[in-house]
Amino acid sequence: MPLALAARWQPIMEALGVKRPGDVGWIHGANSSQALLGALSDPNVHFIEGDISVVGEEIIMAHPPVTESDLGFENWLDLTIDAGKGAKLDFKSPEAVTHCLTYAAQHALGKIPLCVNADVLAGPGGGKPVFKPDQFTGLCNRILPQAFLSLGWTVEEGESGYTKEMIDEMLNLLVEDQASVSLCFHAGYLRNAWTRLEKILEETDYTFTIWGRIDDRGLLSWIRASTPPGRCFYDVQWQDGTQIHLTSP
Repeated sequence: MPLALAARWQPIMEALGVKRPGDVGWIHGANSSQALLGALSDPNVHFIEGDISVVGEEIIMAHPPVTESDLGFENWLDLTIDAGKGAKLDFKSPEAVTHCLTYAAQHALGKIPLCVNADVLAGPGGGKPVFKPDQFTGLCNRILPQAFLSLGWTVEEGESGYTKEMIDEMLNLLVEDQASVSLCFHAGYLRNAWTRLEKILEETDYTFTIWGRIDDRGLLSWIRASTPPGRCFYDVQWQDGTQIHLTSP
């Protein structure tokens, strides 16, 4: 049964020119000038995700363990604003959060859809997060409440998947949070937890962000058949990094 999208998500869909989360085209890890400029000119890309790291005293676009980039955060966001694309601020360094949220509130608010992301809890095979969950969500809600929260777990491949305890810990974190929330789940671990996850969609107005690199066409077929594009964003790639548009044939 289709699960209806809550009204508060509709302005984001309208700003992106799509009808549902599953129709949103993503680009993952646009952390260099070349990658960003390609995404900005691609009509199939609606939302651009970039990884924000602090190296020395600089805030750059890089995913650890990478420590170099030709692109700083402010330039990255300015170019994304100019192109009218949505911006997903994927934080890798806690030290960057306050400055970047403040800059986005001053320069991007009301111009483009915004999403703020961090892995705030330990997930399948994942290590201890570098973020304090309450502190991260508190800063987001105070400085940039208009953005939607995208929250996930640290993950390493090859583990058994999301446990009930992991999922309950996230739900308990958000029990009094009034923000629009998208919970992030690695595609490779989705199927085993789906019975529990589907109930979350029924009981809340959260969306899911399904992400990760896969090489299993059977899993891809299952995601297409079993997850509701009216409530799920799909930021999934083949192992070579090629983006997969799940709602396309």
